[in-house]
Amino acid sequence: MAAYFRLEQLWLKHGGKRLTGEQVANDLIIPLVQQAYIHTGQMPDGIVLPECALTSEIAKELVETLKANDIKIEFLITGVLDVDPDTKATYNRAQTFVLRKGEGAVKREQNKHHRWRLDRRQAEGYALDFDNDYENDQWWEDIDVGNRQLPFFGLRKDMSVTTLICEDLARADPAMSVIRAVGPNLVIALLMDGPQLETRWPGRYATVLADDPGSAVLSFTCSAMVDRSNWRQARPARTIGLIRDANGRTQEVPLPQDSLGVLLTLESVKKHQTTLDNRSDNEVSRQLKLRHMLPLFLDEKPAWI
Repeated sequence: MAAYFRLEQLWLKHGGKRLTGEQVANDLIIPLVQQAYIHTGQMPDGIVLPECALTSEIAKELVETLKANDIKIEFLITGVLDVDPDTKATYNRAQTFVLRKGEGAVKREQNKHHRWRLDRRQAEGYALDFDNDYENDQWWEDIDVGNRQLPFFGLRKDMSVTTLICEDLARADPAMSVIRAVGPNLVIALLMDGPQLETRWPGRYATVLADDPGSAVLSFTCSAMVDRSNWRQARPARTIGLIRDANGRTQEVPLPQDSLGVLLTLESVKKHQTTLDNRSDNEVSRQLKLRHMLPLFLDEKPAWI
């Protein structure tokens, strides 16, 4: 039998109070950005947080604090979970904030296109026991999946990005035909999933988009779900990300113990393409290649982590 489940964001509460976006910025995001600058001499271009990491209210406060502190990033992408106060409907969304100098932050959001179906094997793998009715053996995510949209962002003349949420990466309908038609340089998939290994499902579906239309694909999950999944593994892999570039290289992104983030450096390189009758595009296309990655640590963890 099947039932529904809802997610409660307990990680956004500390000491009986809701975390604020200002706390998240000042205690975590800004110190990590500063660490990235210390190690590389450059500000990161963007920040990515996983599926359901924040609420819309906290995400807005976070971006406002980054702007107030003159943190010069180009974009912030985060998963959010919202509940409509009138209808009580739950929305699992991705929000992208593009920060332009002198223009404030431009926000676009999209609802998750497909519900996550959690079966008993997965629930046991994550050590979840949330249903007293033992006749149920599968549970559907109780979210509204209407109003499907898929925003694309032209961050630069040679750089376009789009975002998917978990199940949306694995489904051909409705997003994949649109992504292939546009051919973004980077597809970011926000997940709430186990370790991001090349042999697991994100690696298989990333290959499809990397081959055609040649996008680099980054799947990115939360460390807590990775840790829960690893409890039953003889050889646990604390791997929170997987990136597949258009050259066919697949790289797992580990998060060492006590690390609070990972800095990824991608290089935009020229790509030569020809038509079937051998006409050249004169290398106007660009593709992204992974150059290196760097785990980020803080001397003192925020009390709410």
